[in-house]
Amino acid sequence: MLLFFLVIAAGCIAIDLPLLKRKGRTRDRLVWFLFWAMGIAAVYCSLNKVKVPSPLYLVIMIYKPVNTLFESWFY
Repeated sequence: MLLFFLVIAAGCIAIDLPLLKRKGRTRDRLVWFLFWAMGIAAVYCSLNKVKVPSPLYLVIMIYKPVNTLFESWFY
């Protein structure tokens, strides 16, 4: 099943990459590659039932100090 998704991803990459090369923006290609890599990693984890912690924990870790700061100001 993973091979099926990799073939589909390779087809989409073959379509998208020439369009990005024409524009000549290196940053756009880098971001595009990172999103593809994260997507393929998510498919891999999903297919192999790898337990991954929720991304909401990262959001909580980032905003908890901000929340306590505002709580101390306005409480």
